Amino acid sequence: MAPTVCKALGVRLPSSAGGFPLPEVSLSIPKTERLAVVVIDAFGVSTWRKAKEWTPAFNKLRDLHGTVIRSVMPSITPVNFATMLTGASPSTHGITNREQPLSHETIFDVMRETGMVSATAARAKSSNGILVSPHADRPGVAASNLDSEVTEIARRMIDDEVNLLWVQLLDVDDAGHAHGPHSPESMEAAGRADANLGGILDAARVKGYSMMVLADHGQHPASDGQYKGVHGTDTPDDLHVPFLWASKDELEATLG
Repeated sequence: MAPTVCKALGVRLPSSAGGFPLPEVSLSIPKTERLAVVVIDAFGVSTWRKAKEWTPAFNKLRDLHGTVIRSVMPSITPVNFATMLTGASPSTHGITNREQPLSHETIFDVMRETGMVSATAARAKSSNGILVSPHADRPGVAASNLDSEVTEIARRMIDDEVNLLWVQLLDVDDAGHAHGPHSPESMEAAGRADANLGGILDAARVKGYSMMVLADHGQHPASDGQYKGVHGTDTPDDLHVPFLWASKDELEATLG
């Protein structure tokens, strides 16, 4: 993610980053002044396939551009967010939980060198709120810990035309843990996430943003234990996640 985001924004890579931009994304988004990244927590490929009828906004974006990428291991949010923001492998950045300080250079730090402004929209108790937001120029933290407030914050940041907005939506992860990733409750949560994504996409279109939408990891049904849905393993359900994108012009043509 870090090389792809940096390529789209026209900035250098963070100092610990490895890898290369996804060429198919660079062809569609050669350079953009404003970019929003929306992470739908735990919305792995297997969950999306079950929830397709609940996700019209996601599906419309998928019809433009989409691929499947792999979560890094272990397939949990803090590890993956740290890798997304620094471009460093888990063994390099060393993050295993959201309470740890992220000491490696991030995309936000690199952007600051060029006068670009970064922002987040996050639940207060989330990995985006605790681990990531302190590094942003404009941390947007929802005290209610509700995705509805996160979406309101995201739309406000877009209206202010920040250069990079990093959003995390958590309803799907919450429902999967409580009821199982393929449960009716998870399908309803996917619908709520899609409605929130639709609101963000609409605001992004108006303000000329390019978009990237993905999951940090997936989830699989638990056989026993406290939760009905779990993740953190190298199973396909946990590792395989969708990655969608669209340029500002494509958003305008599709949603305008």
